[in-house]
Amino acid sequence: MPVTAATAQISLKIGHGHTENHSFHLAIQKFQEALEKRAPGEFTVAVFANSQLGTEREMQEQLATGTLEMTLTGVLATYEPKITLLELPYLFRDREHIKKAQASEAVQKLAAGLPAKGVRLVGFLENGFRNITDSIRPINNPADVKGLTIRTPENLAQIETFRALGASPTPMAFSELYAALRQGVVDGQENPLENISDGKLFEVQKYLALTHHIYNSAYFLVSESFYQSLTEVQRKALQEAVKEASDWQMDYVANREAELLESLKKAGMQVSEPNQDEFKAATAPVYDAFYQKFGNDAREFVKAIQAL
Repeated sequence: MPVTAATAQISLKIGHGHTENHSFHLAIQKFQEALEKRAPGEFTVAVFANSQLGTEREMQEQLATGTLEMTLTGVLATYEPKITLLELPYLFRDREHIKKAQASEAVQKLAAGLPAKGVRLVGFLENGFRNITDSIRPINNPADVKGLTIRTPENLAQIETFRALGASPTPMAFSELYAALRQGVVDGQENPLENISDGKLFEVQKYLALTHHIYNSAYFLVSESFYQSLTEVQRKALQEAVKEASDWQMDYVANREAELLESLKKAGMQVSEPNQDEFKAATAPVYDAFYQKFGNDAREFVKAIQAL
């Protein structure tokens, strides 16, 4: 309903951990525009970039306690461990497959337990296909990863993937990564090209290997208490605005990949293009680790996604 003198605007704060130049921030601005179009004058949106409100994990906790309304996160598995099934190595064929998966019943079922924990998954942004960087040696095959200390997110899929490759995975927040690389706390890390560029990791990493080992989403979350305070019409407006921003951002990232790679080369990174089939074979044991951890549910989920 339109705002009148008697109806106050709804305060909507959104926090994320990247810069104002990152596609996440641009997508949130698209969301803001789309929400205003669908619910004119009903929401006052404030966006906080650069981890101003805390780490991804801390912002998730703020959603659960109702002190923050929305966030983007890559560590949703702290609330729903099975969400990491979406990040199994080489699970997706291409972006069309990814879109089908995100809209599937299998993924909806995966996220169904989140509202009871205080958060609700309302959409996805593309983090992208992850690649490995390091400061020790070029990576041309899986054996080159062995023995490296690699920062990963606090996420089981990445941790198990790098264990399978013989590296020492070291989980830490993205906001701590640049300093850890500069100080040599870790040898390398793995991220999509945009995060490598936006985080200026090329300043402290020499080698980039285009492994595309995991496709990674950022999860668009809303506080469940906030969501329940909205009318059905407002919820619909919010969800449609998220979808519009999500579709825009996935196309934007796909179209920028060649440009980002060229800029990283110009910044001095030495780029290798390993045989991805070799990495797929080397990381296959990760699936067994997940099947052991989550049982038949994991097998059925993987089957459902691969069948799409």
